[in-house]
Amino acid sequence: MPRIPRPPRPPRLPRLRLAPIRSKESVELDAARTRSGFELPPFVRFDHFLDEWEWAQGEHITIIGPTGSGKTRLARILLRRRQFVVVLGIKNRDSELYGPFEREGYQLVRSFDPEPGGDIERVLFAPRTELKGKEGRTYKSKRFRQVLHDVYDAGGWCVYADDIQYMADQLALATEFEELWILGRSEGVSLVASSQEPVDIPVMAYGQARHLFLFNNDDRRRADRMAELVGLNREVARDTILRLPEHEFLYVNKNTKRMLRSKVIQ
Repeated sequence: MPRIPRPPRPPRLPRLRLAPIRSKESVELDAARTRSGFELPPFVRFDHFLDEWEWAQGEHITIIGPTGSGKTRLARILLRRRQFVVVLGIKNRDSELYGPFEREGYQLVRSFDPEPGGDIERVLFAPRTELKGKEGRTYKSKRFRQVLHDVYDAGGWCVYADDIQYMADQLALATEFEELWILGRSEGVSLVASSQEPVDIPVMAYGQARHLFLFNNDDRRRADRMAELVGLNREVARDTILRLPEHEFLYVNKNTKRMLRSKVIQ
């Protein structure tokens, strides 16, 4: 009687990298309350958050946090959910931004075609120029404006603006971004906007985004303004933003009104 063959060995799966150990300050926030007695949003482990998190085509995201908070790392993780992504790079060279995206398979290009007919699905668009000052800004503004128009016309793309404050203000692209925020959903276009500055950015970055990821800001005036624009419990949002530990963020879902805390895997 022939031997019954053994079943094939299941493939070895990559080791799951779990959320980092929480700091003492993070654990203490679990029991913290505001002056009025409201509890702060609960902490959810980052891998658990990603398992449950849903991001529909055409929904917008806004990420706000200081340099080193983890917002760019967070953006790269979230953008893995999208098939067609164009990252807008405002600098000729930016190793901290371009390098990590290129290692994830993004192709650095100096021109952009939303319908290339090839396998290019993840693009890092950086219009290089030797022009300085106003002339340089005018040149980049024109190139980025064309990309935003092309993306809107093509539909289905996701745009990552790494510095929405600079691009909206210094490059005068506020109107184009507002068009995507208001009309992009119907075309399946998502805008992921990131900024260090929580106040001097278009209000639509708060109002039109369904998903907000807010890192610590210990400036009370800025924290107050951020909490006001969140549109939920202002006291809870403000106190959380002021007290968030390093690399931890406040997540706000504008549709479900849910708030929680989590920490970016570094």
